[in-house]
Amino acid sequence: MEINACQFPDDLLYDVEGNVWVWRGSETLIVGATRIFAFIAGKIEAVKFKPIGSKLQTGMSIATVESSKYFGVVRSPVGGELVEVNNELLGNPSLANKHPYTGGWFARISPSDWKPENLLSTAQAEPAFRLLVEKFHVRCFYVYPDYEVSGIGGECPETLGGLDELMKRMKEDQTVHLVTDNKLADADVPNWAFLRGYRMLETRREGSLLHFIMGK
Repeated sequence: MEINACQFPDDLLYDVEGNVWVWRGSETLIVGATRIFAFIAGKIEAVKFKPIGSKLQTGMSIATVESSKYFGVVRSPVGGELVEVNNELLGNPSLANKHPYTGGWFARISPSDWKPENLLSTAQAEPAFRLLVEKFHVRCFYVYPDYEVSGIGGECPETLGGLDELMKRMKEDQTVHLVTDNKLADADVPNWAFLRGYRMLETRREGSLLHFIMGK
C-alpha cells in the first residue's frame, strides 16, 4: 500500500496508534517503525535500547529515538520479552529513516500475549494512516534525504551555488532534498545537475513548490 509515496508493506501487521509494524516469525516478532514515524521524527541521530531480556507489556518502550527536532519512544505492540535489538542502529541510526521495513528494524520480541486481533492489516490500517498523513502533512520520498536545502524565495543561481558546495562535501551514498518556488527550476535544476554529473533521483511538484532529490 502507498499513501502520498509512503510505503506500507502488505505482509506486515500494524499498530497504528504506536506507528509501528510487526512481522511474525515462527517464535518471535520483529518490530519496526513506519514511514510516518520516520517523517515525524526527522533524521534520527541517536537510538537507545532497553536491555536484552527486559519484560515488556503492550505499549512499553522498546527504544528511545532522538533527532534535532524530536525525542520519543518506539513502543512494543505486544507483551513479551525483548530478545534482540538492531545494533546497526546504534552506529547508523538513520537506517530507521532510510530503510524502515528492512535494515532499520528495531527489535525482536518473544511474545507472551500474542493478540493479532489488536493489530491491523494494511487494508484495515489504511483509513487511519491516511488521516495521520493528512494531519502531520507527511511527505515521503522514495529515497530518504540526508540533507534539506530550501530555495524558497531565492534566486536559482544563489541556491544552486550553495547546493553545489554541499554536494561536494557529501559522501557518495548521501542525498539531498531541494525545495524551491522558482518558476524556472523545473528546467534549470535538472540541467545544472546533468552538467555537474549529479544524479536526479526524484522530482515532484506540489502546488507552486518543486521538490528534487539528488545524489552524487
